[in-house]
Amino acid sequence: MDADKRYLSRLEVATLFEVSPHTVYRWTREGRLPFVLTPGGRRRYPREEIERLAATWLQVHAPAERSLRKAG
Repeated sequence: MDADKRYLSRLEVATLFEVSPHTVYRWTREGRLPFVLTPGGRRRYPREEIERLAATWLQVHAPAERSLRKAG
């Protein structure tokens, strides 16, 4: 796999989790998401681990949030 494809940006992670980029930043600070630092100091998130976490997270959280959006 291409090195560019092995890691996700904060925006890509936010899209997968259906949350804001700020939430991803907060989760990172709290130690809830794995990441690596680039030589330029940017955080990048390992695609396989993040996709696995997102799938589990969405099963638990997304259905409730979607029903709230429909009700509102």
